[in-house]
Amino acid sequence: MIVYDLGPSAVAGFERVDLATATEEPPSPIGYFEFHGCVCGVASFAGRPPWELHTAGHEMLHILDGSCELTIREPAGDAHRLLRAGDVVIVPQGCWHSNDAPDGVTMFFMTPKDGNEHSWDEPAR
Repeated sequence: MIVYDLGPSAVAGFERVDLATATEEPPSPIGYFEFHGCVCGVASFAGRPPWELHTAGHEMLHILDGSCELTIREPAGDAHRLLRAGDVVIVPQGCWHSNDAPDGVTMFFMTPKDGNEHSWDEPAR
């Protein structure tokens, strides 16, 4: 059995990376593990990371602390949703998406291990 403490006191101790000054993707403060074809970990950042696309499956995000605006680029147009601590969202397979967290966010993620793309440029619909 492996247990990860993701309670408020543990999460408060995670270093939040400012993406405006980061030169590479920051590591997960709990490390990474695989679960049912996904890579799982924690991201704690302020700012906007690159756009992502997952072609091999859906992605799950669970907001542990802070907030972010999630943008999902869907064929009919962009969907925007403010996510706060406690929210869980499933990002549909095949949709470009990005988070904007000007005040910072800490989230648990389950991302498909294969079929991932990243882009700092805004993707086409």
